[in-house]
Amino acid sequence: MLFKIDSRIFEDFPGVMIGVVVVHDIDNTKTHKSVQELLKNEQEHLKQLIKIDDLAEHPHIAPWRNAYKKFGAKPKKHSSSIENLVKRVLKGESLRHINTLVDLYNVVSLRYLLPAGGKDLATIEGDIQLTVAGEREKPTVLLGEKEARAPQPGEVFYKDNNGAMCRRWNWKEADHTKLTEKTTHAFLVLEALPPVTREILVVGAHQLATYIEHYCGGSATVALLDENNPEVVLQEAGNFVLLNPKQPVDPSVVPLTKVPAADQGVSEEHKIRVEKVHTLRKQGIEPWPQFKPINAMCNDVVSEFDEEKESREYYIAGRILTLREHGKTVFATIQDRSGKLQIYIRKDDVGGKAFDFFARYFDIGDIIGCAGKSFRTKMGEVTLKVSGFDLLSKCLHPLPEKWHGIHDVEIKYRQRYLDLISTAESRERFAKRSEIIRIMRSFFDKHDYMEVETPMLHSIPGGATARPFVTHHNALDMELYLRIAPELYLKRLVVGGFERVYEINRSFRNEGISTKHNPEFTMVEFYTAHQGYNYAMDFVENMIKHIAERVCGTMRVEFGEHTLDFSVPFKRITMQEAVAQYAECASQDLNGAGIDTIIKKHNIHLAKKDISWGEKLSVLFEELVESRLIQPTFITKFPVEISPLAKRNPSEQQFVDRFELFIAGVELSNGFNELNDPFDQADRFREQAQARTAGEEEAHFYDADYVLALEYGLPPTVGVGIGIDRLTMFLTNATSIRDVILFPTLKRKVL
Repeated sequence: MLFKIDSRIFEDFPGVMIGVVVVHDIDNTKTHKSVQELLKNEQEHLKQLIKIDDLAEHPHIAPWRNAYKKFGAKPKKHSSSIENLVKRVLKGESLRHINTLVDLYNVVSLRYLLPAGGKDLATIEGDIQLTVAGEREKPTVLLGEKEARAPQPGEVFYKDNNGAMCRRWNWKEADHTKLTEKTTHAFLVLEALPPVTREILVVGAHQLATYIEHYCGGSATVALLDENNPEVVLQEAGNFVLLNPKQPVDPSVVPLTKVPAADQGVSEEHKIRVEKVHTLRKQGIEPWPQFKPINAMCNDVVSEFDEEKESREYYIAGRILTLREHGKTVFATIQDRSGKLQIYIRKDDVGGKAFDFFARYFDIGDIIGCAGKSFRTKMGEVTLKVSGFDLLSKCLHPLPEKWHGIHDVEIKYRQRYLDLISTAESRERFAKRSEIIRIMRSFFDKHDYMEVETPMLHSIPGGATARPFVTHHNALDMELYLRIAPELYLKRLVVGGFERVYEINRSFRNEGISTKHNPEFTMVEFYTAHQGYNYAMDFVENMIKHIAERVCGTMRVEFGEHTLDFSVPFKRITMQEAVAQYAECASQDLNGAGIDTIIKKHNIHLAKKDISWGEKLSVLFEELVESRLIQPTFITKFPVEISPLAKRNPSEQQFVDRFELFIAGVELSNGFNELNDPFDQADRFREQAQARTAGEEEAHFYDADYVLALEYGLPPTVGVGIGIDRLTMFLTNATSIRDVILFPTLKRKVL
């Protein structure tokens, strides 16, 4: 059993976070007077804290009002559970006792002003999702109602295989999953939208877990879900999974009382810095002057320092990260591409006029040029003693408060430059990405592959099953497509005699956005004549091991909750064997009509009727197997129906000689023996074209020019694609693809 957040939630509500508390083997039958006292005290405290007239603008309430407007709910009629709860308290209504679990999440909800809810795990079927309602959702009966109603399209709600578990996000719970005195296993959530901080949510979740264990016994464990970690396993092989143990609660953490200054538009600090610019220009000083050559980097000052030798004269440049004034001296930390360095400015060394200029006009974030010599302070830190300085670039905005890292993902992805200034981990991650590509290129070169470039604008999209972006060429008056894959052009080059080619390319697919998908992405495709897919699997495995060891210094790397082991041989298993393993049946049980029995047994929905056996096997694989392949695993022998460009297996014509490499439940690589029979390829293109005519937007076009190229003779060839973004994720412990793409695709921000 999983709990997962639909990627569309993060698109529409950036920064949303869910605190999960899962409890097992509890006793919810007892009534505790002390819990009633807790609830009463929180209500009294709240009345002192908030006035009802200010409620709608409160930083914990206003974001939920805006969220409800986004999916069409009117705040006057439907408001968030936290607004409803607080409003009842402020109107003098006493919250009645329901059961201990509900009372406790109401206590925490009121204390930290977070929407809270709970479900009885015994009533849940399949996975739990926080998702967006489609056209035909199952109706459900809500608490206190008799008539079943279905969520409206676009509405945010929790669901399982039985349908909706609530309506309008956290407005009202479903009756069939409610917590009762008989509940022994429960799933509870606390929810937060910016500007509410991660710290508040984490403390709230741990407080709830602590209270439940104290009053109900059993065990309570905690997880926090956000865009980087959008899912958590709750149950595996019939056994409940323990999450993170509860932690001591910091009593100093309290709800926000006002929106942080950074969220209030133009800050006072910005106005002050702009005024400094005007003053400087009146004095004839340019805040953004021409460049001045440097003769060293910050790291050089540290690495060259020698107690026995006099320092050379340095001129370095860097961004000011910290400033510490002590009367007639200033210590500051600056940063350039090599690292950080402490600088020391003394009034007696630079002169009174220059020192006063620095104190008046320099701010954190400015880029400064410094001349001086190195020395070691009493604290033992190598420092540059400044003899002169220049303002090289004025920063008009304060850097994020915690300059050692940005936690607001909206800022992190939209203003990547701030992330790179502030977060060493991000800088290191993108440096590793560059290194991964450099090592990969070297590996290909050493194996006699030639790097090539092929068109990004295609007259016919092909090489993958995906929906393309469409553009228009004015001069030629024709529609063109951004490439979804370079495959068909690379194979044309093999026909032309370039028998080993590769391209590190940007491709574009007009599809959904998630933690694993970005509309534009980087991959490498390579083609090898006179070799087969077993050679390709060996090559991919050896290259990934080589890259992992070079980049990480080890072949055992941490990724999320897992340790990925690249040191052992990658497992190889056919798709049918993998499905049989995870469906807990024999491989032969999947043959013929037997596959329908397995599909029914696992309650798997087929989007289309009358699909082939091979397509059914693929659906079973995606539903039952894919997410469980954590260690590197090659899946082989794919059905021909889902592999329109691959060569059939000579002994089993319903399969093709194809593999996909899965790591951490994600496809990293796809490769197969290329179909080089022009007649077979033409037939498969016709089948794809018919499917496209029938409404399947991702089906291939008929590509007559490519068929013509095959008619000139494509040698036996194997082709492979590897996702570079995903490989970078694995080797840098980034669980969201947006963390390894410098400028990921985001919804346009309304200014």
